[in-house]
Amino acid sequence: MDFHKFPINQSIIKTFLHNGEERQFCLRKVYLMRIARTISEPASEPMMLGRYFESMILGKSARGQYTDDLPRKKLTKKVIAENAVRKANKLPLLKGEKYLHQIKIDEQIARFKALAKKYKVIITDYNVQVPILTVWDQDPDVLLSAELDVFPTTILLEDELNAAIIDLKLTSDIHNEYGEYCYGKPEYLDLIQGKMYHYVVRNINENLNPHLAGIITDSIKRLIEQNRIMFLLWVFNYKGAELEDKFIRINWDKNKESELHESIRKTKAILEYGESNDWPTNPEYSLCKNCLNKECPDRAKIQTV
Repeated sequence: MDFHKFPINQSIIKTFLHNGEERQFCLRKVYLMRIARTISEPASEPMMLGRYFESMILGKSARGQYTDDLPRKKLTKKVIAENAVRKANKLPLLKGEKYLHQIKIDEQIARFKALAKKYKVIITDYNVQVPILTVWDQDPDVLLSAELDVFPTTILLEDELNAAIIDLKLTSDIHNEYGEYCYGKPEYLDLIQGKMYHYVVRNINENLNPHLAGIITDSIKRLIEQNRIMFLLWVFNYKGAELEDKFIRINWDKNKESELHESIRKTKAILEYGESNDWPTNPEYSLCKNCLNKECPDRAKIQTV
């Protein structure tokens, strides 16, 4: 496996592991979606909402997937008739009304602008969706990649100004205590993203990242060296009686670094096994039921209990 051509990122690690423990996966599906890229999975509604939220706040979204609107309600007969006139006169067409979730997200976008000013968060064209490549210090044949929502920026918390990496999160329930998005109990979250981002900013390879020359200033380098760079999940909700937000800070220490290295080792081993065994399938109904590889001969069509 050429890990310079296919660097390891936090997303591929999460495909195979959750909190360091192996989860169910199909290597053939991973190959087709992540490596050969012959099939692509349509974005789920939460993914679309998250992309819209990021796009409207940052002016960009991850992997260039800019989204400036969401599906609207059906047009009324009155609007359809008016659009016919507008089209004839080469005027912009009217859109359907927004659903409630988009209205709430738009309110959070407006809140963000005021909150960013309050917390001294800097948003520019140059410090959003910042790609970083670095060499894994455990194996020079492996590159690690990350795309940071906001980096670097200042952050004013508890009357102290620090540098920060910020990752925006949009969720229906900011107090949820169950599942993979348990922002109400962050101690149970999979912290691999925070670990990876802490690591890459501390190990920036200047040759691999010439675009960072004007972003990573000497003062930012000093703050990183002094361990004064925070990684923060900034979580916003879009459901419930009240619009809320919260910061979740993920600290960096030797234990987290060791956990990151172990997760990278496991992921590397899984990918190397997949390549050497022609990307075997894992015919489990839970994996197969939504798989887009409809021609797979091993597809499990019967659910067994």
